[in-house]
Amino acid sequence: MRRAALKTFAHRILKEVTHPSEYLTSCLFVVLVEISQFFSISLFRIPRQFVSTTAKTFNEDLLESIKERIARNRRILQKHSSSHLKAREVNASISNLRQSMASVQKKQKAAHEPPSNSIVNIPSQVSIEILGNGTGLLHACFILRTPLKTYMFNCPENACRFLWQLRVRSSSVVDLFLTSASWDNIAGISSILLSKEANAMPTRLHGAMNIKHFLECIRPFQDSDYGSCKYPSQVEERPYTMGNYEDAGMKVTYIPLSPPLDMTSKTSNKNKVNNVDVAFLIEMKEAARRIDVTKLLELKVPKGPLIGKLKSGEAVTLPDGRTIQPDQVFSSHKVEGEKPFLLVAECTTEEHVQSLLDSSSMQPFFNKEKQLDYMVHLSRESVINTESYKKLMEKLSDSGTSHLLINEANPVIPAVESVYKHTRLLRTISPSLFPPLHPIDWSGIITQNSELAEKQDQFIRVAPLQRYWMRRGNSQNEEPIINNLSASDPEISVKAKELIGEYRKLEDSVDKNCEFPKFTFFGTSSAVPSKYRNVTGYLVEGSDESAILLDVGEGTYGQMKAIFGEVGCKKLLTNLHCVLITHAHQDHMNGLYTIVDRRKEAFESLGIPYRPLVLVCNRNVLKPLKTYSICFENIQSLLEIVDISRHPLTPPSSPNGPPGKRPRLPSPHLPPSRDILGDMPSIFDKKKWNLDELKAVQVHHTRMANGFVMRVAGKRIVFSGDTKPCDLLVEEGQGADILVHESTFEDGHENDAMRKRHSTMGQAVDVGKRMNAKHIILTHFSARYPKVPVLPQYLDTDNIGIAMDMLRVRFDHLSLVPKLLPIYREVFVTELFELTIKKEQRNLKDKESLEKNEQRKAVKQSS
Repeated sequence: MRRAALKTFAHRILKEVTHPSEYLTSCLFVVLVEISQFFSISLFRIPRQFVSTTAKTFNEDLLESIKERIARNRRILQKHSSSHLKAREVNASISNLRQSMASVQKKQKAAHEPPSNSIVNIPSQVSIEILGNGTGLLHACFILRTPLKTYMFNCPENACRFLWQLRVRSSSVVDLFLTSASWDNIAGISSILLSKEANAMPTRLHGAMNIKHFLECIRPFQDSDYGSCKYPSQVEERPYTMGNYEDAGMKVTYIPLSPPLDMTSKTSNKNKVNNVDVAFLIEMKEAARRIDVTKLLELKVPKGPLIGKLKSGEAVTLPDGRTIQPDQVFSSHKVEGEKPFLLVAECTTEEHVQSLLDSSSMQPFFNKEKQLDYMVHLSRESVINTESYKKLMEKLSDSGTSHLLINEANPVIPAVESVYKHTRLLRTISPSLFPPLHPIDWSGIITQNSELAEKQDQFIRVAPLQRYWMRRGNSQNEEPIINNLSASDPEISVKAKELIGEYRKLEDSVDKNCEFPKFTFFGTSSAVPSKYRNVTGYLVEGSDESAILLDVGEGTYGQMKAIFGEVGCKKLLTNLHCVLITHAHQDHMNGLYTIVDRRKEAFESLGIPYRPLVLVCNRNVLKPLKTYSICFENIQSLLEIVDISRHPLTPPSSPNGPPGKRPRLPSPHLPPSRDILGDMPSIFDKKKWNLDELKAVQVHHTRMANGFVMRVAGKRIVFSGDTKPCDLLVEEGQGADILVHESTFEDGHENDAMRKRHSTMGQAVDVGKRMNAKHIILTHFSARYPKVPVLPQYLDTDNIGIAMDMLRVRFDHLSLVPKLLPIYREVFVTELFELTIKKEQRNLKDKESLEKNEQRKAVKQSS
């Protein structure tokens, strides 16, 4: 009788549910009831008073109890469901649906994108625009802009962050042309892809090979703050073996540049896996001619859709039976000043230059049969000065070609207005905490004209933002791009000036008796960079000859170069002994490859024997590192790796196991807090590194995330990494001299912080208090706070400071960082007011949503 009533009740629940999640829960409950009836067992203990002769009245408390038990059993089933046959069938069905969706999207793309022979989308204007001139914060890259599309050539670190300077959205970048598979050319691709909308057109990668394979490798390690990872399903790889690419606006010929197998270059990189470079020969299609109104009148073409078809290049039949071809009504006037041919080439060695000289695609230009209008040179200065390159320039010397040179020897110009202006403002507040950025004391206005370019022989050494026209249409009405970096004092209020004056007196009174450890904050943003903040990167200097990097987000080397300059970077990198990476999210490790490569170059430039860099990280960090070494360049040989994964790999073979398989042997239990110094390689020198303690502490973020506790120059330092509040970190970091803790969210976002395994500002401060930390610096703020996070008043009660990008602080100046908070509140009053408005709007929206839910429940109960 009890089972029958229970079954009746289960099916009644099933009829009353309205939400899909409730339906799934109810289905699970019905299944459990059926199972219990089949095996004559009871999964739920139902009180006797539940079953009555009428079976119409139900106890509300009992109903809630049953729902809780259903939810508990559902969680248990979900935990073990992935290996079930039904789960595998569902996954296969989902995979088939995704393939069907991709097919539909492909058809939609074909419907919206005109064929390559269509004149509908032939661009009316085409320009070459320089994004990075090879110096400063950006490696060499540029865009080819049309009114409808943006073609990007090479995609280095920070490209996505600074595209806005050219008023380009990453969603409009559909074609990426990569001249070689080096990290300097591909580092920013993942950021470009992740910043696109869900319905964006697929991105095409032209030229270099194996890029998509690497993107697939790093896909699982994207920060959940990004949301769902939408690639590589949105990526189409077009390697140089495909020969060419053509769309409605232009035709691109791929020219592979490969040195002969029997030749070895002194300048070649022996660690590089693929030595093939790719040059791109671009030919614009002839501009669409305009309709001649006089010819329309002469041919008596009526107004209406027939004229539109003629504009589209289609022949039309008039009502009187005559057939009119488009050429009969087009104007005979041609666009003047058009420069349709462009060559883009990066030659990594002199042998690659010789390959370009021998290319059959280039012979018509060398023989003066065709006119090459522009050539963009991306080769390094050492290659530009070779005899083969001089021969190339001689072949193109009399052709009227404009040679645009983009490399590391170009004029150093601080083109990124947001970074330099923001740092100048912070230097106005505290010159001792915010050093001047290189090039020091540069002042001027940067426009798209050629005032800042330098002419050298046949080359034009370009500056950032410059524009060169291939087809100049009607551009008179567009607003010019101007970056004003003139040396002028920032506008601040009278009250702010008074606060700065009081702070300067305090700054002058601080004793300078303990310089080290010294801290530099290269990036303080979470997940994605903003205009004013880069992603995570911290430097700890134990002495003038010892440095440690903790986390290396994308763009870290660019920030380092802005603070220390070219010469200072080389010295710092040779003194860099160790890199600590907390976890495998890309905003914490994507800049590692550049640091390793530039460090090797620094040793070679200074004539110092190379010393391997110690990399302390978990197994998930090593996966993309190994893939990069296999696909592009072997950088593992430049590292000494200390794997701090908490579950060590089983041995590769066992005498008792079956041949060819890796047996699952019992692994020793590793404690959640682990001393790293005992695992350091032989090159570790405690005295030279000035490092007496180093612990990896398991924190609450990803499965293998760690915080670090270290003693540098006699001071105890704790870095939390990404984590929600962690008691183990509090225990291990007791009595820390300084705690650097993540503070992704403002107070009131505890649910978001819990879901994404981050901390709010209040939670981070509470960790510091329980740890008895002498100094607390909050960092890793969400990109929703582009300039400054919310600054609650309780921060003023303790030694709590807020990290800003480019902050460089001695240990004896740590007490000054909290004193900046009142000044920040006055200087950034507008930004903080906007954050307050957004918070109130969010609270109001949450309140309205809660009231609607309560009304819905009341209506349901009354019915």
